[in-house]
Amino acid sequence: MEKVSHYKVISDSSYRAPSGDDVRLVYATRVSKVLPVKQAVADELTAGRLPALDEEQLQVLRRYELLVPSTENELATMTDRYVASASDLSRRHIALFPTAYCNMGCTYCGQTHRRTALRGNHREAVRRRVLAMMTDPQTTSVRVDWFGGEPLMGFAAIRDLARSFVPLIDQHELDWTSVIVTNGALLDIRKIRVLSQECRVTHAEITIDGPPETHDEHRPLKSGGTSFWRIVESIRHALDDESTNGMSFGIRTNVDVHNEDKVDELLTLLAGHGFAHPRVRFGIKPVHSWGNDVSAIELGKRHFANREAGWLRLMRRLGLNFEMLPSDPATVICPAVSPSDELVAPDGNIFSCSEQPLVDHLADTAVGDITQPWAQGAAPRPLGQYDDWAEEVAQGQRHCSSCEFYPTCGGACPKLWREGHGPCPSFKFNTQQRLDLIADVNGFTANTTLASKQ
Repeated sequence: MEKVSHYKVISDSSYRAPSGDDVRLVYATRVSKVLPVKQAVADELTAGRLPALDEEQLQVLRRYELLVPSTENELATMTDRYVASASDLSRRHIALFPTAYCNMGCTYCGQTHRRTALRGNHREAVRRRVLAMMTDPQTTSVRVDWFGGEPLMGFAAIRDLARSFVPLIDQHELDWTSVIVTNGALLDIRKIRVLSQECRVTHAEITIDGPPETHDEHRPLKSGGTSFWRIVESIRHALDDESTNGMSFGIRTNVDVHNEDKVDELLTLLAGHGFAHPRVRFGIKPVHSWGNDVSAIELGKRHFANREAGWLRLMRRLGLNFEMLPSDPATVICPAVSPSDELVAPDGNIFSCSEQPLVDHLADTAVGDITQPWAQGAAPRPLGQYDDWAEEVAQGQRHCSSCEFYPTCGGACPKLWREGHGPCPSFKFNTQQRLDLIADVNGFTANTTLASKQ
């Protein structure tokens, strides 16, 4: 016996498929894939009834996990999946802070920046820790990130540590990823080449908060200078340089009441400078609390989602790359929920959550430090305060327990939930507009005849 899965979102709109069929789009969130289904099938799925289809068609619905065994507890299945992923020690992820300082003074940032660098005994302890992870027989996948503060303020430390890590990637046939999260103000083509070739950084996440004047006001340099054009020109040079082909770029725009009306201008400007490129992906995010009070400037979730829908349509017209809907289900949503993940601050303290280091009132949330015996080898970090997140949802303590997006989202951010800031992603509130974009990309047209009858 089977039942219709709870984990699905069906478009309100009907579309005319290239085949001529009238269809709706179904976002099957257990697998995070979009499937067109005929109007009558969509009606049955919406009502929770098994559609009358032949075996081949039913198999398609099963493959998308839209039909599941009638006895299955779907929330328990999701919980088991998350717990298994979090417990997987073949996958190791460590984020390193080369420095606690940042050369920017963004008003919405919750960190406290000090001129503390990863050096001496702490640097050597970090080196041993990462090498132990990479050479552990269980390890098949490694991700090393460079975070901050502003990690490029510690560029020499990045190069020094990476020299030790990079030779082991091929020696141990590791699935390797490395991300640098940088404000980009110190980037130039020379540094990008070093990061890509010597340090094997595979992705750079860079924040640009608006066109030149807006960005430079929203993200001011402490020196009083400007950074917009330096960032743009550095990325542009890298996109033209084949030697950096191994690195992709994420352009993140943090939006609040001060710059929401400038996003269109930014996107148009960057498209005109060649950022409609396979190695560049855009993400527009609302400013949120990072241990600080941003209530005076943050946008309401539905307001942001409505604005974002327009930005997504503009990006589509401009040819910019962005995620229409997540295409893979969540496994480990963030470092905070898995002992395989950790963050090491410049003072050697080890944290489980990326929003805890460099935030003064959260200093006591460290799970240990790099000099402790367990940190000398590849042992997983001690449990942090959010490692029980999946079990918390399974017990019905969060709205995620009944949310159809839970397999795709995973709850987004346990820290924000416990602080009283629901972190539901924007796609929960503008799914229809996103499905309209997916329909357009795939040659489906809005079925105005059916829509007018509804």
